[in-house]
Amino acid sequence: MEQFASSRREDVAVLDVRSAQEFAAGHVPGAVNVALEQIVADPGHYAGQELYVIWQSGGHSAKAAEALTSAGARAVSVAGGTAGWIESGRLVDSGTP
Repeated sequence: MEQFASSRREDVAVLDVRSAQEFAAGHVPGAVNVALEQIVADPGHYAGQELYVIWQSGGHSAKAAEALTSAGARAVSVAGGTAGWIESGRLVDSGTP
């Protein structure tokens, strides 16, 4: 989590692959909610992009990051996920954009 927080850049998108309800309950500021199923169905949509991928605890984000990387993106699964972000006391946004 510390590595993600300290290396996070404005030009790198954060994809939160949880459900819309989970996302609305609390997410990393600036994250975009994209369903895991959508990423797995069309990972090539993100080819050439640099991305952080986040889930509640990290497991499903690794699956999404692997699919994205295989399709030509530079994707990193965020260790610790949203739960780690919240537990570390960092700011959280809620609701939908």
